[in-house]
Amino acid sequence: MNFPNGNISGRVDTLENIVDYYQPHLLMVQELQNEAGLTDITDMMDNLGYGDFENAPFVAQQSAPGNPYKLQQAIIFDRNTMRLHSQDQIITSVRDVNYYKMYLNDTGLQTGSDTTFFHVFVTHLKSSTGSDNELARAQMVQAFQNFTSTNLTNDDLAIIAGDFNIYSNTEDAYALLTNPAAGITMNDPFDSFGNWTGSSFSHKEILTQSTRQSQYAGDGAGGGIDDRFDFILFSNGMMTNSSAITYVPDSYKSLGNNGTCYNNSITSCSGGNEVPNDVLESIYFMSDHIPQVCELAVNLDLNVASIQLDENSTAFRKGNIINNELELIVRNQKAGCTYVHIYNLSGQLVAQRQLNNGTSPLYFSFSNEQIGLGMFIVKVIYADLNISTHRFLVNNK
Repeated sequence: MNFPNGNISGRVDTLENIVDYYQPHLLMVQELQNEAGLTDITDMMDNLGYGDFENAPFVAQQSAPGNPYKLQQAIIFDRNTMRLHSQDQIITSVRDVNYYKMYLNDTGLQTGSDTTFFHVFVTHLKSSTGSDNELARAQMVQAFQNFTSTNLTNDDLAIIAGDFNIYSNTEDAYALLTNPAAGITMNDPFDSFGNWTGSSFSHKEILTQSTRQSQYAGDGAGGGIDDRFDFILFSNGMMTNSSAITYVPDSYKSLGNNGTCYNNSITSCSGGNEVPNDVLESIYFMSDHIPQVCELAVNLDLNVASIQLDENSTAFRKGNIINNELELIVRNQKAGCTYVHIYNLSGQLVAQRQLNNGTSPLYFSFSNEQIGLGMFIVKVIYADLNISTHRFLVNNK
C-alpha cells in the first residue's frame, strides 16, 4: 500500500515479518511507488537467507501519463528456482499490466534440454463501484486478453495476480478472465464457491479486504474484511498435474483470514489461527489488503552449483514434485546434528533422517504404497535449533 512513502512509513520490517513467516519464492506486488521501494524489498528478502533474490527491473508506469498519482507493479523472485527472460508492459487507460516471461532454473539447460517458460502477469485494476469503473476494469482485462491471444497459447503456463477490485463474480472483468473461449483461460480455484458478495456467503476465509475495521493513519480503506478484491488465477496448463509447474490444490489462502473476522480487522482472526498474532498485526499495519498465497509444485532438477547455501540451508535437489524418491540437499555448519522429519498433512511422522555437520544429500524413498500420494511437509531442525519447513508433492508411484 503506497510503498515505501505512504502515510505509514518504515514498513520494510513489517513486511519482513510476513515474508519470513511464509517465505515466498515469487513475490508479486502492487502499489509500488518507486525503484527504491523495490530495492528495499529485494534486499530484505535476500537477507533472510532462504533464497537468492532478484527483482525484475523497475519500469515507471507507462499508462495514463497525465495522471499524477502513479503506482506500479513488480516481482521479486528466487534465482535458485527461476530466472527472468524478458518483461513488458501492457498499456491501458488506467495503469500498466506488467508482464514477466520467466523460466525454470533447470540443470538440464546446461545440456541442451528445452527451456520451461512460464508467464507472470501482475495487475491492479481500476478501483471503486459504479458502471464507469466496472467498464474500466473490463477494458484492462481486455487489453490483457489481446496481449495473450497474440503472444501465448491456451496450453502455456501462466499466472495473473493482483488487486482486481472486482466486487462480484457477475462483473464483466471476472467473466472475461475466466471465459473458457478466451485466448488463454484463467482459472479461479474458488469459482465453485459462487458469488462472494454479501454476509450470507459461507466461505468468508477467501475475502481479502480490508485488514482494518477503521482507516489507519489516514491511508488505505477501513470497513473490515468483507470484500474479495485480490486474486491469483492460473491457466489451464497450471491446473494439470502433468505440467512442469502446477498449482497445488487447496494451497491458495488469504493469509491469516480463518473466516472468523468478517467485517472486523484481521487481528480479530486470532482465535484458533495457525498464523501467529505478530504476523496478523504485521498484515494489519502493512496494507489494507490481505496477502494472497499459494503453493506451486515444480518438476525440475535444481542447479545445485548455483545455489548459494547459507549456514543452515535446505534445497530440493530434483524439485518438489516427486514420483518415488525425494532428494534433499541439507547444509549444517554448526557442531551437532540436524534432524529432518517428514510428515503427512495429518501430522503423522512418515520418515526421518539425521545429519552431522557438513553438506550432504539425503534420500527418502516413497515407493511404499502405504505412504500414499499428495502433499507432505519437511521439517528441518538444525543443530543451532533453528527450524525450517518445506512442502513437496508425491504425484505418482
